[in-house]
Amino acid sequence: MGSMSAVLEARLIPSTLCACATILIYDVMCTLDQEILYVWPRPWSISTVLFVLNRYLPFVDIFVGLSASFKRMTLEECSLQNAATAWLFVMGIMLSEGILMLRTYAIWERKPIIFLVLSILALGVLGPTLVLVHLEIASLEYIPNDGVGCLLSSSSSIVVFGYMMIMVSETGIAVLTAVKAYRDLRRSRVPWVLKLYQDGLLFYLYLLMISVANTVVPLTAPPVFMEWLAMPQRVLHSVLCTRVLLLIHRRRRIVDSEAPRPASEPNGSGVVFSSVIDDNRGDESEVGLTTFEARLSE
Repeated sequence: MGSMSAVLEARLIPSTLCACATILIYDVMCTLDQEILYVWPRPWSISTVLFVLNRYLPFVDIFVGLSASFKRMTLEECSLQNAATAWLFVMGIMLSEGILMLRTYAIWERKPIIFLVLSILALGVLGPTLVLVHLEIASLEYIPNDGVGCLLSSSSSIVVFGYMMIMVSETGIAVLTAVKAYRDLRRSRVPWVLKLYQDGLLFYLYLLMISVANTVVPLTAPPVFMEWLAMPQRVLHSVLCTRVLLLIHRRRRIVDSEAPRPASEPNGSGVVFSSVIDDNRGDESEVGLTTFEARLSE
């Protein structure tokens, strides 16, 4: 039984990292044509930077994790490597959460009250999360390992509160999205708008499930499982946010290719969304993930 536990401890995280890498590669293969068509032809902007960081930084996280899993490491090296992995994880999750917040701010037509709500939510989540991650890293203790990788002997369960902070952020974003969807979809059922809201709420359910799992596992499972689902959550955030950004870029490409329509356009046109991302048009400069300018036909 002890040998089986040792094998599990030695292979669980590396196997999970390989699975996550496979998911990322598969997602890139499935959507690379959209990326080439909708993202790369446009001049570099804030949205392009956000897209690249959100899509490709998880590969760096996985590489750092895997590089440590297949070589002999001292206890000090284990501490440094896991600290680096933890901070990369936090940066990636916060980037994805920021993208979702910017999208939410955009669909609310950049209303000041929504900016205030999202700012309070972001600050209320970011500060405690950084403190919790620091405390979690400080609690990690390792034992000498005759093989490759690191063997975790003990750790604090305080990290679960960090995952709870992520759940609070995601729930706040989902509530704002649901309220706006209820208002807009009563007046229009334009397919792309419907998909924007459907995807937003569906993605919330996926992220909620992995956040709940990351909250429960550290409290109920042995230390070997402490970091088991961290990278899957990181990858899921990246993949889902990439889909959101691709949808926005796709719609922007369509809108840009269409001729301007008169304000007196007949009823039945539904909702026309125009996405502006860090563009300079005349004297106007819009900076942000996306600003949706909506025209609702009654």
